[in-house]
Amino acid sequence: MSLEEDILIERFLRNELSEIESTDFLNKVDLDDDFRERFLIEKQLFESLNENEWSHVSKVDEKEFSEYDTLYNADAQRIKSVIHKATTAYDNKKKVKRLVYFSSAAAIVAFMILFNFYTDKNQLTTTQLYSEYVRIDELNSLVNRNTDAIAIKFVDAEKQFKHKNYKAALIKFDELLKLQNKNSVLYIYKALTQLELDNPNAAIKTLDSLINSDLIDAEKGYWYKGLVYLKSNEIIKAEQVFTLITQKSYFKHKEAKDVLNQLDSI
Repeated sequence: MSLEEDILIERFLRNELSEIESTDFLNKVDLDDDFRERFLIEKQLFESLNENEWSHVSKVDEKEFSEYDTLYNADAQRIKSVIHKATTAYDNKKKVKRLVYFSSAAAIVAFMILFNFYTDKNQLTTTQLYSEYVRIDELNSLVNRNTDAIAIKFVDAEKQFKHKNYKAALIKFDELLKLQNKNSVLYIYKALTQLELDNPNAAIKTLDSLINSDLIDAEKGYWYKGLVYLKSNEIIKAEQVFTLITQKSYFKHKEAKDVLNQLDSI
């Protein structure tokens, strides 16, 4: 990988390329396997670390990247376990070395866990509850290492969403749903984008489309529908949805019960 290509990837991730340059870049990602692999690794690191750490980690060799990639893709419970081991077995230098580049990301996760545990729930608002439970990181399944052109479109759409370019993101999610309407995550991303654009009614409509579909995980739409009502401060409607989730043992039914308990004190 040349220095010029490293710089190109960095400019893309920082949203510094023109529209034409971005198009050329995505074409290169689609056609060049080595370049695509490097780009996806850099993208994961860029989204996990702050810019100073990312710049440092970018210089680590490919073998170490593979190790970090495995750790990055672990689920939330795995991350909590890693944080616990890092704090109780700090003298184990080998483990510390493997975790050093993720220390800031782990610290943030640890802080949020402690913050959520100790926060006085009586002081929470519906907007704060939404922020606590929406957990965008759980939707990372949009980004994958497939080689087809649609996978590259997923990367670009998610990039626009995470950079808070919601109008551009909505256009891209609409385009993707026309190409692949059997992907439940696309419906969820679109609904959350519509919510960020202050259009909760459109978000509910999108989630209803997911709920009424024949997709195997269509029930996920109820959880995000409840979250939309939370952020919109429609407490009665939110309670109705979360109650249904708990009664039917739908996706996130345990978290739905927690939300209901907290809504009682708002």
